[in-house]
Amino acid sequence: KRYREGQFAGYGKLLAAEFVNRDEIFKAIYYEDQAQSAYYDPAGRSLKKAFLKAPLAYSRISSGYSNRRLHPVLKIYRPHRAIDYAAPTGTPVLAVASGVVTQRSYDRNNGNKVRLRHANSYETTYIHLSRFGRGIKIGSRVDQGRIIGYVGATGLATGPHLDFRVYKNGHPVNPLKIKRTPSAPLPALVLPEFKLKVKEYFALLNQSSVLEQVKSEKVAGEEG
Repeated sequence: KRYREGQFAGYGKLLAAEFVNRDEIFKAIYYEDQAQSAYYDPAGRSLKKAFLKAPLAYSRISSGYSNRRLHPVLKIYRPHRAIDYAAPTGTPVLAVASGVVTQRSYDRNNGNKVRLRHANSYETTYIHLSRFGRGIKIGSRVDQGRIIGYVGATGLATGPHLDFRVYKNGHPVNPLKIKRTPSAPLPALVLPEFKLKVKEYFALLNQSSVLEQVKSEKVAGEEG
């Protein structure tokens, strides 16, 4: 809890959490350094995936990944190496992974387009945007989940949607088939400091009578 002049002013960032799911205890610890900030398990393994499941809140997939699709505007068959997400104009579009902006452009086919370069030779593109996100320019570094633009129908589009593409080593891949592996763990150099924080935070959490009651019930159940 945060207080200002003796008055409750809201809650701060959640630094640590412990919960029980199906009789298994899970722990999460927030850690921040100059390179990144995220939640980790007590061993320093990241609790978030390297890629978001989707770059926006969408209503449906209006067109899937295909090697031969009838273009809705040009009326010719051509590859569609993308996933089209239908969503209202102005819906925020998020970076699916941390990376660097390598393209911010407009052309009559793609409309407003953003391209990001990520780790492990991945790239993503976001096409037909109504407008770009604040501060999105070539060379900018963006964190996972940052707004890089908004859904629109610029370029050759029949209605508002996001044309989302993923490339690996320069070749298109199906965005729906990417293995969503965990993000990188904490480097060994910061683990000693991180483990001190783990000890400190959970010493405080263990003072909670509610948490101790849950743990006691779990142990009693195992003994029974």
